[in-house]
Amino acid sequence: MKLVLGALAVATALSGCSSGGNTNPIISAVWQKVKPGARREAEAATAEAAARPQIVVTFDKIKDTGLAIIRARVGEDTRGVMLYGRAVNDEYVTYASQLQQTMTLQGSLITASRAIGFDMLSLRTDEGDPVTVLTPPDEWSGSVTRDYRFTGDTPGGRLISVTCRFSKGPAYELELLDKTFDTTVMKSRCTGDGQRFTNVHLVLEDGQIMQSAQWLGPDQGMIELDILEPYTP
Repeated sequence: MKLVLGALAVATALSGCSSGGNTNPIISAVWQKVKPGARREAEAATAEAAARPQIVVTFDKIKDTGLAIIRARVGEDTRGVMLYGRAVNDEYVTYASQLQQTMTLQGSLITASRAIGFDMLSLRTDEGDPVTVLTPPDEWSGSVTRDYRFTGDTPGGRLISVTCRFSKGPAYELELLDKTFDTTVMKSRCTGDGQRFTNVHLVLEDGQIMQSAQWLGPDQGMIELDILEPYTP
């Protein structure tokens, strides 16, 4: 799907997803805090936003926006934050939220994040990594080396290099938004530089990853990612 040109386009596209066409509660809360002559306490603005009807997002409504959209969840957050495709650099697509949190994906692999928990500066992986290109579950094999880079005490930051080995798990019926998908559980067990973690991906028959749990560093830990509408050139 195409990229969104700005936050106002996003707000317009999804504001109608709430019952009764109410204003997006996030935008409303932020506006109430900053508009001239009507500053409110943060608690009051948050309570007002929470009292508004929740936006109900469906795959049909996402399709209607014409936008590339992902959703990220960290820790105990169950609602997550929606991010919209904003820029493309070769095979890397950068998504941004309405509050300018950003995440960069190579295929379905998170290669950078900003303002969503702890930042990850970059991630480099071997060519042909099945998380970066559409790869049917039966064709996930072997291993890849991934180099994670985080902020550190030097200009080059802190580098953590791991080897990730892939394995196929059972079939899994994924309920996402208003639809159900038949997926296969694919795991990548990664070790190196004192780190050990397992990424999990729920993959369709054609190789499209619908949902995953990915490691974003020793400080951030795992983040859950939903690919609601992948970017297509």
